[in-house]
Amino acid sequence: MKLSIIVAISENGVIGAGPHIPWKAKGEQLLFKALSYNQWVLVGRKTFESMGNLPNRHYAVVTRSDYTCHDKNVIVFSSIEAALEKLETITDHVVVAGGGQVFRALIKKADILHISTIHTVVDGDVHFPPVPENFRKIFSQYFSSNIDYTYEIWERI
Repeated sequence: MKLSIIVAISENGVIGAGPHIPWKAKGEQLLFKALSYNQWVLVGRKTFESMGNLPNRHYAVVTRSDYTCHDKNVIVFSSIEAALEKLETITDHVVVAGGGQVFRALIKKADILHISTIHTVVDGDVHFPPVPENFRKIFSQYFSSNIDYTYEIWERI
């Protein structure tokens, strides 16, 4: 099963301020919507609650709480390992969309990283881990917006 991480980070590595994304870069979220369309999306509960249940996606939500969801497109798991074990039986590709704990647990297992660097410095309490040394950048494109950003694709070598 292929794991793709999708993340937007500030220049100082921040990906969140509590449950919120501390910027609004016009157009950047369209990348997430396009890359996650009709895919299984693996997220932590807090990330899922803050992003909402987008249409045309299936969600694997990881939580340590007694959280439940009655949506047929959402499966709740008590651990990342349990989620991966089940997902391997139903899909060949999973999009990992956060939050920080999920990224830290899976970055070394990921095959592809889709990283949008938002060209701003913000305060926040959730950070993205460093890109492991066994990844190489294979694509980069700069976007001019209300807050400029650069989209990059990294692959594990």
